[in-house]
Amino acid sequence: MAKTTRLGVVTTGHGPRDEYIHYHERILRSLGADVEVVIRHIYDGLSLDDLLPHQVGKETPNLGAHVHVPGAVGNHMGDGWEHRFFSLDFAIGRVQSVIDRLEKEDKVDMVLLACAAEFPEGSISAGTLLIHPRELMFSVVENIAHGSRRKVRIGALVDAEHADHDYEDWAKRPYFDKIELVMSPVTTSALAAAQELGRRNVEFAFFFGYGIGLAPFDPVNEVPALEAAIGAPLILPHRVTGLFLRNIIGPTLNDHAYLPDGWGLK
Repeated sequence: MAKTTRLGVVTTGHGPRDEYIHYHERILRSLGADVEVVIRHIYDGLSLDDLLPHQVGKETPNLGAHVHVPGAVGNHMGDGWEHRFFSLDFAIGRVQSVIDRLEKEDKVDMVLLACAAEFPEGSISAGTLLIHPRELMFSVVENIAHGSRRKVRIGALVDAEHADHDYEDWAKRPYFDKIELVMSPVTTSALAAAQELGRRNVEFAFFFGYGIGLAPFDPVNEVPALEAAIGAPLILPHRVTGLFLRNIIGPTLNDHAYLPDGWGLK
């Protein structure tokens, strides 16, 4: 009997983040994968007071995180949550610690970062497979551009404070001269930024926010509204990651389940 794959998921804040367990298990199992999700959170065990010395502004290298804040209201995770930013150097150490614990204590077969943030080259690693959605997203762009006789018009929803840095990140990709990049910074709202991409007639759009639309209080129509405003496929890291994982988690896909009944029978 084939072994169940244990997928370790790392989140960049506090727990619980049950939406990540539900989403990854259900999308993979619906496609026939035998998988169990084990999740850990890099700031579990640390209070807000423990974290405050490491909190930074967006102008400093950082990693965003949903954390517990007593009395906070209005967050899409629910009351008692806020999205804050902490020093990247501090966060990297916590990410690596959780990766190590997932491998050594939880005996996972592979590790997924539930974020699409940028990490310095070589700053985190695993003894097994380490899946970074950011790299998967850029590989999709590369394959869209590959072989095209013209520049493909690509839209990107980006954080307004990081827009210049994000552009530089795209510009250093070896296929950058094969695309026409249209960046739309999120200032007033993600929907307004999506509408701008729609006005610019992009062919594909990318948003690097991992798990957008999955949180308990995200409106069900949030992502469909963005897609409708853009008028083009919106490529999201949790979707790209789920489909990628299906290729590397057993048992192998039953291709004939997606053909008409009796196909190929003589």
